[in-house]
Amino acid sequence: MTFEKLLNLGPRLFKEKAKDLALVQKDIGPVATSSKIYRELLAFIGGAIIFDKGALFTCDESSPLNDRNGNQRLEVLFGFGDSDYSIKKEALRYADQLPPSFVPIGESPGGNLVCVNGDGVVYLWDHESQYEQGIWRIAGSIDEFLNRLSPENPVIGDTENVIESKSFLNF
Repeated sequence: MTFEKLLNLGPRLFKEKAKDLALVQKDIGPVATSSKIYRELLAFIGGAIIFDKGALFTCDESSPLNDRNGNQRLEVLFGFGDSDYSIKKEALRYADQLPPSFVPIGESPGGNLVCVNGDGVVYLWDHESQYEQGIWRIAGSIDEFLNRLSPENPVIGDTENVIESKSFLNF
C-alpha cells in the first residue's frame, strides 16, 4: 500500500503531536518501527491515528472476532508520544497480559489489540482471553498489514470494483 492510499483512509491525529520522534522511536524499539511506510505515516501524523472513514483488514487466520465477511475493523493505530493511544503507554498497560515479545500498534473495537511480535509478524489479540491465548495471525509484516487496510464504507458512487460490461446500469 502506498502512503497516499493510507491517507485516503481518513487518518487524523488524536490529541497532540509528539515532540521528539527520534526519542520516542528509541523508546518503543525497532519492532514497531521496522516498516518504512508505518514510520512515515506516524511521523506525518505525529501521534496516534484515528481512522475517520473506518478501516478494515483481514487476518491470515480466521478468528471468532471476524465479522460475517471475515473482516476486522481498525479504530486506531497507536502513535508516538505520551498521550492516550501511544505505543509506549499501551505497551505498559498490557505488559502483564501480552506475550513478552508483543508490542501493541493498534486497536480494534472492544479493546482487542493489533500487535507486532519480535519477528515482525502482526497478530490480533483478544483482550479478554487468557495469557497467550486468543491470538490470531494477521500478516507476516507491518507492511503486509497496512496493505490489507481498506475503507470501511466505500464512497457512494465508487465504481472501482464494478465490471461495467456485466452491469445493466449505465455508468
